[in-house]
Amino acid sequence: MKTKAALIAGTLLFLIVVPHFLSPYYQELLIEVLLFGLYCLGFDIIFGFAGLLNFGMSVFFGLGGYLVLWSTIHLGTGVIFSLLIVLVVTALFSCCYALLVTRFKSHYFVAFTIVISMIFFYMAMAARPITGADEGLTFKVPDLELGFARVDLYDPVSKYYFIFVICIVVFYLVWKFFRTPYGRAVIAVRENEDRARMLGYNTNRLKVTAFTISGVVSSLGGALYVLHLGFDSAHSFFWVWTARVVWWTIIGGVGTLYGAFVGPGALVFFEDMISSWNADLYLIIMGIMMIMVIILAPQGIVGSIQNAIAKRGKSWPRY
Repeated sequence: MKTKAALIAGTLLFLIVVPHFLSPYYQELLIEVLLFGLYCLGFDIIFGFAGLLNFGMSVFFGLGGYLVLWSTIHLGTGVIFSLLIVLVVTALFSCCYALLVTRFKSHYFVAFTIVISMIFFYMAMAARPITGADEGLTFKVPDLELGFARVDLYDPVSKYYFIFVICIVVFYLVWKFFRTPYGRAVIAVRENEDRARMLGYNTNRLKVTAFTISGVVSSLGGALYVLHLGFDSAHSFFWVWTARVVWWTIIGGVGTLYGAFVGPGALVFFEDMISSWNADLYLIIMGIMMIMVIILAPQGIVGSIQNAIAKRGKSWPRY
């Protein structure tokens, strides 16, 4: 336990000080890792802990981005209030979506989520005056008003710490949720839904809860990504964003929470390094690397490390 606490403390300390030793380019890259990690965390909740493969995660990512963009442009809200709008609206949307989609099981569930994501993408493409379609919309990111200070979110370091704090808070809340009896009941549904139902759990309600939390966390990642770029387009709803979150989470380690940030952290930096070395072959090289990771570490990076520690007789919970 002391080793785990020391490792976590060391990682946090490293993440706190590292921006000051990086160039602006790598500061921006590190910010993207945090944002994608938050997005992956949302997917890990529904897939890794509830056992539901949602192939429509891009719906939440795109919706969160457009909500923060529209509220900033049309309502003139500040960053904090815009993010509150994202949380409230996506919570309601995710809950309604979950009430509908969790009625389906196995491959029907997967197919339904794919169809919904494609519907949202084509709706965004068709509503060009509202969404900007494939050309997108740009906007001026307002300063972060904290009452006692004003933070310029165009400054990479300030933006990094703002996003870092949000990631830490969200990660802690999700981690805490899955250590409660209700959170463990969600895991029980993943393990054996019929047995959980026989024990008296309302499995549909548990799945709706997990789906709602997943949608809110993923939408928050999308909203922060749009604040990071000052731009959004209909492509944020495209299936590629779902494919990315699935790959990132699998590589990091499904059902580990930590893997949600390790996966994009490894792949984003490797992709940048390899693409700068060979822009023509980097996709092939990245594909081969991901296949090798899946073959050699089927539990993902974090999952494989945890299994290796467990084999040595050490106690290390999976989340």
